[in-house]
Amino acid sequence: MIDQLRIGNKYSYDDFEANVKERKIGSPKKKVIKDTVPFSNNTYDFSNINGELYWEERTLKYILEMDATTPEELEEKKSAFSSWVMNVLKEKLYDPFIEDYHFLATFADIDFDDREIEKTTVTVNFTAYPFMLSNAKRVFNYNIPTASEEVVQIQNNSSHKVTPTLIASVPVSFSYGGTTYSIKEGESTSDSFRLEAGVNVLKIQPVATGGTLRIEYVEEVF
Repeated sequence: MIDQLRIGNKYSYDDFEANVKERKIGSPKKKVIKDTVPFSNNTYDFSNINGELYWEERTLKYILEMDATTPEELEEKKSAFSSWVMNVLKEKLYDPFIEDYHFLATFADIDFDDREIEKTTVTVNFTAYPFMLSNAKRVFNYNIPTASEEVVQIQNNSSHKVTPTLIASVPVSFSYGGTTYSIKEGESTSDSFRLEAGVNVLKIQPVATGGTLRIEYVEEVF
């Protein structure tokens, strides 16, 4: 059975005849921000001082097998494969064992174990954004009311807060979490407006001319 990775528009087996034999998907570690108090046994943990935890990069390890009909051909394949993965910098990595999601990966290191002159085992490691990202955006479309505010709910299935993209056909305001946000016509994002994990309630303010508001985000999960 062929098991291969996709990065960009290339595949590990279709393009380089490197078949995945093993994988180890690491879990991100929590970023720990602590401070000690002089002349005291107390330690203060500020890891969630902004209301959420933060995470280190996760590691991805893949072991692949590659063979050829001659030693020279094998060296050519190894060189081509190395050039491919060693240039990976914050690119989408798709693993067929993880449906519907992908990683944002960066090359870390590579090693070849040539136990036979026409066959090699490749171990390649990546570092990746701590969360897996959905292959498809979550999209919510609303008609902007013309008379009274409209209450809507947005479900964020992510493991943490995410910053959505807003696309409005007219300038519009909405309230969320006790704060009112005013956005211009067109596409916009704001780090001050983030969707909490779970259900989010928005109150869209009326506009005399009406219009549409589209809110979309990429789901991020552990």
